Amino acid sequence: MKGQKCKSCSENVKIKAQISQDQINDAIDKLARSKRIKFVRDDVYEFRLLQCSKCEYLEHGSTCMQCGCFVQIRAKLEDARCPLSKNNRWAHQ
Repeated sequence: MKGQKCKSCSENVKIKAQISQDQINDAIDKLARSKRIKFVRDDVYEFRLLQCSKCEYLEHGSTCMQCGCFVQIRAKLEDARCPLSKNNRWAHQ
């Protein structure tokens, strides 16, 4: 998957190679302040991250090349699903 752009990005978008853990934590903290957003339990979060870490569509250890999300954020959201429609890696939580 190296060198390919994600499905959500246009030609003129350049993704920074890494997002820092502080930036991820800040984004999750901001989401946590919303009363409408629910998070998964820590064990579910760790399971999802493990599945993503083994996925061929993970780029730079943080970006899903199927949907363009930062997996550390998406995996935390209760309503989020793995974007692989035929091979949902989060199905056996």
